[in-house]
Amino acid sequence: MAGTTGMSRRQLLRAAGAAAAGAVLPGAFAGRVSAAEEVITLAIAAPMTGDSASMGLNAQRGADAAVAMINAAGGIAGKKVAYDIFDDQGSPREAASVARRILDADKYAAVVGHVNSSCTLAAMPVYSEAGIAVLCGSSSNPKVTESGWDNIIRMTIRDDYGAQQYSAFAANNLGRKKLGILFANDDYGRGLRDEMVKAAKALAADIAAEAGFTPNADKDFSSVISDFKAKSVDAFMLNCNYTEGGLFLGQAKGVGVAGIPAVGPDSLLYDEFISLAQGGAEGAYILAAYDPYSQAPKPKAFMDAFQKAYSALPSQVAVFTNDFFLLAKQLMEAGATPQTLVKAAKDAKFDGAGGHYEWDAKGDVKGRTFAVVQVKDGKFVSTGKSVDEKGLEKLRG
Repeated sequence: MAGTTGMSRRQLLRAAGAAAAGAVLPGAFAGRVSAAEEVITLAIAAPMTGDSASMGLNAQRGADAAVAMINAAGGIAGKKVAYDIFDDQGSPREAASVARRILDADKYAAVVGHVNSSCTLAAMPVYSEAGIAVLCGSSSNPKVTESGWDNIIRMTIRDDYGAQQYSAFAANNLGRKKLGILFANDDYGRGLRDEMVKAAKALAADIAAEAGFTPNADKDFSSVISDFKAKSVDAFMLNCNYTEGGLFLGQAKGVGVAGIPAVGPDSLLYDEFISLAQGGAEGAYILAAYDPYSQAPKPKAFMDAFQKAYSALPSQVAVFTNDFFLLAKQLMEAGATPQTLVKAAKDAKFDGAGGHYEWDAKGDVKGRTFAVVQVKDGKFVSTGKSVDEKGLEKLRG
């Protein structure tokens, strides 16, 4: 990330290669240095292979950016920072094995990860028994912070709160009261759907229609569109990824359905969403855990530098991994130790590339709502809007 860290892209990629080698042979990684050697080493647990390997790559890139920045500024209290990557393959079984290997190494100040909720939930009993700090970025399942573990914090907004915000944005911000939910018919999609329905009822909105689909299989949404149209849906709630979301809106446009706003998660935040929709995504709203199009100085500097280094914007995994390294620097320079890192975070305030963070006693981020991105003139743009959560308080005790 030349713009921010002083490292060239080649240097970053070389460092990434070395780190990837650590994914295979963690003990051989160049960052394997004991405390006596004046290096603070963190473990990253992420999928480096398998279907979600791109998430691991983004974690690696986010870490590279942070480590380069921290070490260029003198490290943490004079100590250099390094990391090793452990490949959990996106598999809960492998994640538990990774957790044991991390602890057996007995050298890490904290674990950054895992990415997938199922992996985090499988590994946490191991981490919890040892008490090692777990800085979790993107695992959004509510159980991650509802299982009684006191050695974890996370940055992303949990699924139940997120689903509530989708409904709140449609009902409160857009004034839509007849919602049509398109949802992935799997555990994750049904869980989000259930929370969206609860929130809609609390907001006096009506679920006028809904339809589940099989991810990576269903491509024809014509019957769903006809049903939504017949039931006078006035907002499309797209609980899906960019492929199905784009196809749905493109097919709706193809049969003349227009003027109905779409609201969905940051899994739509890919250029393919716009291209697949063939003009049908114009005006769609995406609620994202961070705002990659923010013009605020700190996020913009990070996004611009990442774009320059990799010809792509960072995913939330990259942003959160970067921010966790910088958070560790802030806390440890203020006196926190590996043993007190999570407790110190719960008492701290932190501003990173992904925005402002504070944590509650369970380890969830608090006071944080989605950034609202919109498709305008065929491109994603930041709206600067925030979700109006009025009415949701009754769901949150």
